[in-house]
Amino acid sequence: MKAGKKSKILILSIYRELAEEFLSAFTTEPKTEVAINDFLVTFEIVAGDPSQDPTFAEHLAKTDGIAIVVRFLDVLSLEKIKNIYRSLPDPLSIPLAIFMLRDKGEADFKISCPSCGQKLWLRDTDIAKRGRCPNCTKPFVILSQGDHLKSQLILPDKVETFKVTRSNPESFQAALIKLCGGLPAGIKPADLNVSDEALKNATVRIQIQNT
Repeated sequence: MKAGKKSKILILSIYRELAEEFLSAFTTEPKTEVAINDFLVTFEIVAGDPSQDPTFAEHLAKTDGIAIVVRFLDVLSLEKIKNIYRSLPDPLSIPLAIFMLRDKGEADFKISCPSCGQKLWLRDTDIAKRGRCPNCTKPFVILSQGDHLKSQLILPDKVETFKVTRSNPESFQAALIKLCGGLPAGIKPADLNVSDEALKNATVRIQIQNT
């Protein structure tokens, strides 16, 4: 993208509400042009599974970049995120970035146990520590929210993830400026197998192992 050029960013999310929350950092109406540094950006939302949207190919053909907005990374959410990736061409010829939406002051995030699928709350301060799932008792190293997403979908390091905070437009703008500048693309999601038995309804706090 060249400076001053009008550009279109396609916002993809498993839930429309998430995409609208992301978009509200700049404007209350979708498809509104917004000035971000040297770019005049038009946002457009496609929510849910793009493969079920008959107009998705048309949206994609007119897009200069893609922003995928995520919130939680439990097994069910990851499966839906995977469906979004499956709908993208490989290799992807336009810039792409993943935006992880967080509340102001939020110091934890939700994932599922890599072994059994039990939903877990993790603190940011626990990153790099060894934890143990209370359900299956198997230990694992606690990754950051972005690194956990990459490990589960087997994303290459060149696919960047950004943690953005509600009520903090600067965090959104800084990440979008990088996306507009030409973030490398090309992702190959993992073929995750998800069973109903792996989905645990209750979310519990992970157990931190003493070193």
